[in-house]
Amino acid sequence: MEKLNSWDDLCKELNSRFGIEVDLNGVLFLVGIRERGLTIEHFSKEEKTNLINLGSCTLYLEMGLLSRQGTDKEGWPIFHQNALAKAIPEELKQKTLQDCAIRYFQKIFTQ
Repeated sequence: MEKLNSWDDLCKELNSRFGIEVDLNGVLFLVGIRERGLTIEHFSKEEKTNLINLGSCTLYLEMGLLSRQGTDKEGWPIFHQNALAKAIPEELKQKTLQDCAIRYFQKIFTQ
C-alpha cells in the first residue's frame, strides 16, 4: 500500500478495500465499527449515529482533545472533553478530523 498523503488518498484506499464510496461520516463510521470490534452489517439509524460519534471521539482522543474515562454498562467508551477541544474553531473541525483519520488509518494499514 502506498503511503496515505492526503484525504483523497485515504478515501481511495478505503474505496479499494471495502468497495464503498466514503465521505467524512463514512470514515468516522468505519472507525467506530473497528473500535467496537464489529463488522459491516445492517445498523439502525441510532446505531450508525453512535458509531459515527465513537469514530469522531476516537480520532479526537488521538489528538489529545478528549480523554477516555472508562466504559458504560453496555461497553461503550466514555470520553471527557479536554480544555483544548473547545479551542478548535467550528470551521476547522472537519479538516482536523480528516487529518486525524489519515494518521489513524496509516497506523492500521501498516500493522
